[in-house]
Amino acid sequence: MNGRLIQELEELGGEIRPSSFRKCDQIIIEQPGFSASIALWGGHLESFIPAGQEDLLFQSANQGGEGRFGRRHFGVPVCWPWFGANYVHDDYPAHGLARYFRWELIEAGRFKNGDVKIVIRLASENHPLIEEMWPFAFELRQVFRFSSKGFRINFSAANLSDKAMPVSEALHTYFNISDNQTAEVHGLDKVTYVDKFDNGSRYLQQGAVTPCDYMDRVYVSAPDVCEIHDPGLQRKLVISTEGSHSTVLWNPGADLAKQRVDMEDEDYRRFVCVEAANALTDEYDIPPGGIHQLKLKVRHKPLVSE
Repeated sequence: MNGRLIQELEELGGEIRPSSFRKCDQIIIEQPGFSASIALWGGHLESFIPAGQEDLLFQSANQGGEGRFGRRHFGVPVCWPWFGANYVHDDYPAHGLARYFRWELIEAGRFKNGDVKIVIRLASENHPLIEEMWPFAFELRQVFRFSSKGFRINFSAANLSDKAMPVSEALHTYFNISDNQTAEVHGLDKVTYVDKFDNGSRYLQQGAVTPCDYMDRVYVSAPDVCEIHDPGLQRKLVISTEGSHSTVLWNPGADLAKQRVDMEDEDYRRFVCVEAANALTDEYDIPPGGIHQLKLKVRHKPLVSE
């Protein structure tokens, strides 16, 4: 990393720190209105804390499995270029490759309105193991935009190969909540979902989703805005997406959480995953030389009782 980037990062109140997560550096940003951190291993936005509030994102204390493809549950993992299991190679890691390799910082600065800007990149040509596992050349970028109101992620994937590249994906966001039994997800009323915990059966959502417990649902052709209402933290998280057609809701529930070696027994009570995704019938191809963008915007507001 060159000296110019380090200086630009320092001018933002940021720094690069060593991290215990895969012994890979993390980017720390400290501002009067918020603090944020990005793990360069996997390109995870791992934390965003507005001043005077709890983190918007959940982090498990469990360090996950050993080895390159051991998972941790925290922040905003990038699931790409496949979501879930690989259909062809069952020994390939779940949820793709992007979350298992080191990204690089390529830009630090501000947008015209003063919001903090951080850009990181993952290029397949820099990782021989990626080239062994995925027969398409690509470059991924994440542009993070931070302010006291919340954060945005613009994730872009460029197909650098001469063949159409099939993609399913998600920004697998772990939202920090006070209690999954009382939190509610609004905005999916009357949307059809595929219940992966019920052999792929299809159901029509009725009203708000609550409790946020034991669910693995893909809401297909989902609206681009939904909300998490958290009475325990007295806040509302407004989640806006662009470039995604599915919304995935996931929480393992008590029994599955206890069976997992990469999660603490009570973790499931403190998060719900609401994911901007293109999954199942919403999978797509990026043409040769093409680019696809998946955008996520999260804003926090007080939860005002009606």
